[in-house]
Parts: sequence; C-alpha cells; structure tokens
Amino acid sequence: MIRIFDSEEELAHEIAREMQQRLAEDEQPVFCLASGSTPQKSYAQFAGSIDGHGGSLKNLRIVSLDEWVGIECSSEGSCYQMLNQDLFSLIPLASEQIEFFDGTADDLAQECSRIDRYIEQYPITFSLMGVGMNGHIGLNEPGCPVLDYSSVVELSATTKEVAQKYFHERTVLSEGITLGLGQVIRSRRVITVITGERKAEIVREIFRNPAALLPAQALLGYDHIDFYLDSQAAKYLDISGEQAG
Repeated sequence: MIRIFDSEEELAHEIAREMQQRLAEDEQPVFCLASGSTPQKSYAQFAGSIDGHGGSLKNLRIVSLDEWVGIECSSEGSCYQMLNQDLFSLIPLASEQIEFFDGTADDLAQECSRIDRYIEQYPITFSLMGVGMNGHIGLNEPGCPVLDYSSVVELSATTKEVAQKYFHERTVLSEGITLGLGQVIRSRRVITVITGERKAEIVREIFRNPAALLPAQALLGYDHIDFYLDSQAAKYLDISGEQAG
C-alpha cells in the first residue's frame, strides 16, 4: 500500500507512532533501521515518545542494515554514527542491544555470516527503510541480483557521490556491506519511507515503470510492506487511487 502524507512532519509522526506500537506489542522487538537524512524526524519523534518511559526499551534489539566497507563505526559519516546521533544517543539503550556490521572486519564474508546468524536467532519484527536516489534499499544497488542474505556489494557511482554529504571531506567509498532484500522482506512489518521533491523522479520510476528493475520495486506487492511518501515525493503520481494520510 502507498500512503501519501501532506507533510514530512505528519509522516514522521505516524512512523514514530507505529514504532512505539511495535515496541509495545511485539514480545521480542527487533528493529532494522535505515540511517541517513530521510528518517531523522521519525527517530526524533520516537525518541521523544520514550522520554520517561525507558523501561519499554528493555527488550528492544536493533540490527544493522548496512555499513560502508573500510569506514570505522565511530567515524563521522558511518551508518552507525548517523544512527547513533539520530537515535541511539537519544534513548536509553545498552550496547548489547545493538548489533551492527563492522565495515573494517578482516573477513567480511564472516561478518556477513555473523549478522545472518543473529537475524536467524532474533528475527526482524520491524524494518524502516529509506530509498536512495537510484532506488537502492540498504546498499542493494540497481542491477544487482536480489540477495537473500547479507553480502558485500560494489557501490554505484550515484551512491558514492550522494554519500559524500555525510562526510566533512571527500571520502573514497567503493564497497558496502548490507542485508539482502530477502531479509528485509522477511521482516514481520516494513515501512519504506520516501520524502522530498528531490526523490520525486525515482518515486515515479518505482511505481510507474516496472521495467526499471529497481531494488525498491522488490518490496512492492506485499501486504506487510507499505510505502510512506510525503506530497513532494509523490508529486508525479496520480494520487486518486492512492491513500492519503
């Protein structure tokens, strides 16, 4: 289902509400959360809802979606550091509640297996995904096969360039380590969020051009996966048949 919201703020409020609901209703909540600018407002609202109720987080686990290969998790611009800034640092979480890819591991194949085993033990109950300018999900890039499990992938030229905004100085990026689309799809609940006019072109491709074969299109057609868009991102869609928030 597509839900179109009048503003990014309304969209963020609804996502924060659902995160809180999943936290309350899932016996063993395991969240997989995208980093980056798109979900920042949702995380801020969710963190605000936790204020004074930190006990509700005691059973929460958070598992990594992706990371840049060769970038320390403590480094500015890493996926971990962005999530730490936007969410982890705002809520009372113990370090053992967070399981993240190490993009500097000596054996990246073993690192993929480590995260895969973690997800087998603690299945993902809620995923919040963003969509890249080229339609990627996590670091699953256009033209790559749909992966069932974690993998090291070569980054597209678009991703390498767009990612520079997260770093204070130009940084060489060549590969990423990411969950497979299959793992995202197997989450109990998935929200894929796209905001801003700059994403309007790729939104049109995702929903109106099946031949584009974009990673985000692999998430279409599932009852447990919804796409949440603000009105700017949805500007090229005919919303008469869509659900507006």
